[in-house]
Order: sequence, then C-alpha cells, then structure tokens
Amino acid sequence: MKRKKNFTSERERKLWIWALVVFIAIYATLFLGGQLIDFMVERRIIEQSTFYLFLVLILAFIFSGLKNSGKRLEYWIYAGVIAVYGMALLRMDLTTTERSHMFEYGLLSILIYEALIERRLNGANVKFPVLTSIMTAGTIGLLDECIQHFISYRVFDIVDIGFNYLASAFGVFTSFGVRKLQRIFVNWNRK
Repeated sequence: MKRKKNFTSERERKLWIWALVVFIAIYATLFLGGQLIDFMVERRIIEQSTFYLFLVLILAFIFSGLKNSGKRLEYWIYAGVIAVYGMALLRMDLTTTERSHMFEYGLLSILIYEALIERRLNGANVKFPVLTSIMTAGTIGLLDECIQHFISYRVFDIVDIGFNYLASAFGVFTSFGVRKLQRIFVNWNRK
C-alpha cells in the first residue's frame, strides 16, 4: 500500500511549517500574563521592538536576495513593498496592538497563500488560493478574539477581528502584487 504524500514539494512543506510557527506564536500571546504585557507597553518595549523587527525583516530579505541571485529581483520587490507597507503603518493612527495584528495576520496569510500556490504549481487541485488564505488567516484571528473573551485579562474586540481580516487581505495582495511585478520586470528586461 502506497503512502499518500502530504506535501507536493519541500518548499511547500517549509511554508506550512513556518505558517504553523506563526500560528503558535500568535496563540502563545493569549496566555502571556497581563502584567507582562502591561509592563512592556509602559516601557514602550513593544513599540520599539516593532521598529527593530521591521528593520531586521528588511535586512533579511535583502541578504536573502543577495545570496540567491536567481530571485534577487523578487527579494528587492518584497523589500520595497515591506518598506512602503511599514511606513504606511507607522503613519496610520493605529495602536501598537493594531499594528502587530497587521504584521501577524499579514505574514500568516502570505505563508498560507504561498504554500497553496506552491501546491497548485506542483499539480494539486487548489481552488481560490487568494480567498482561501485570506479566510483561513482571518478566521484564525476570529478564533483568537473569541478565546480572549474567556481570559480575564484579555478583551474581545470586534474591531480586532476586522483588522485580522484586513491584514490577511493586505498580506495576500502584497504577495500577489509582488508576483505580478516580478513578471512585468522580467518581461520588460527581455525586450
């Protein structure tokens, strides 16, 4: 009896593992003590770390692009999109929590979307990867908010649910847009 493979490629497997890591990180924050979160907000640790993590993310993309010359253009496009996305978030009148939702669920939806696209490229029948990844990541955020209702030091917030779905859509459309821009640039360079 032949065992059915769960993944169509090594890349897909890695994308799903990273999506699981992000999922676990999001849900782990549910159970961090309220006092720890209050301490971090008072000392502006969360706000400052968001900025530095953003810089690390851009540097990681740049160095990954330098290492892999075949995908260098894709990494530069991602770095540019991340920079614009990050600057827009910093200018918006959002709380640190709302900004973190944008990063968390945006990243989760990108990983899900890329895994589904990889699966489709390898011949699997994947219908509506854009909608599936937005709805999956957004629903994970919805469940996160519902669980918060039962934790004494957390607050259920309907606005956060909207941010989770919005961030998921931003993430997927960013990834989708980068793919389109990459094709445009590659075709432009061939002419």
